Amino acid sequence: METRYIIEITGFVLFAFLCGAIPSGYLVVKKKLGVDIRTRGSGNIGSTNVRRVAGRQAARLVQFLDILKGALPTALALLILSLQTNPPISKELMISMTGIAAVLGHNYSPFLGFKGGKGVNTTVGAFLVISPVSAILAAASYFISKYTVRIVSVSSIILSVVLLVVIILAHEPTPYVGAASAACYLIVVNHQSNIKRFLKGQEPRI
Repeated sequence: METRYIIEITGFVLFAFLCGAIPSGYLVVKKKLGVDIRTRGSGNIGSTNVRRVAGRQAARLVQFLDILKGALPTALALLILSLQTNPPISKELMISMTGIAAVLGHNYSPFLGFKGGKGVNTTVGAFLVISPVSAILAAASYFISKYTVRIVSVSSIILSVVLLVVIILAHEPTPYVGAASAACYLIVVNHQSNIKRFLKGQEPRI
């Protein structure tokens, strides 16, 4: 592969990572309340903790921004590749890489000392571009679980599993399966403490 293609691909991935790394929850709560969200509630910068600390309106804004962080760089990569007559790598591989890079940026933001959120909304945003039907079905499973089980962490894990299963059953391209596997793994790993509390019957309900 030519050097310019390597630079181009690296640029896509780095841009996606930095988009994902923008700490929406931290910035919104800082602007609204003047406090560090990491010192309040569960300490997480995601929309669930933002709702506890700053209310539903702030949480909806953070949720939208976190989804956008996943969707925007992935869609941009798709658009640019679509305009190229001889792209350096497949569209499927490129948008899978950029989508996961955005999720990793959210989870391990360099702006917050390589700490961040749990990546659920950013994953949904990325997969709305990668595999829209899978993302919509996964999001639907989240809301069904949220309003029946009423435990956000359990609903988030269900979302990740449904996303992966649907992509596999739909015989989506291999890069999509790989990206969904990585996203599922990251969500489960980032909910380890929630899983332990759930098994002890201590995980809070909404």
